[in-house]
Amino acid sequence: MTEPLQVAKDNGAKRALIPIENKRNFLDVSADIMEHVDPIFFGDPKTAAMKVLGLV
Repeated sequence: MTEPLQVAKDNGAKRALIPIENKRNFLDVSADIMEHVDPIFFGDPKTAAMKVLGLV
């Protein structure tokens, strides 16, 4: 999980949609990455779309 978030950070991402199943992988993500990229967890595609559109 660290590498994709590092790439996102390096390319200016402020948020990242993350499947809830991957939440436990965040123990390995450095504080530097977490400081710059806010994870947005979702459980299903509908919820992800609603979060992207700001409806949740």
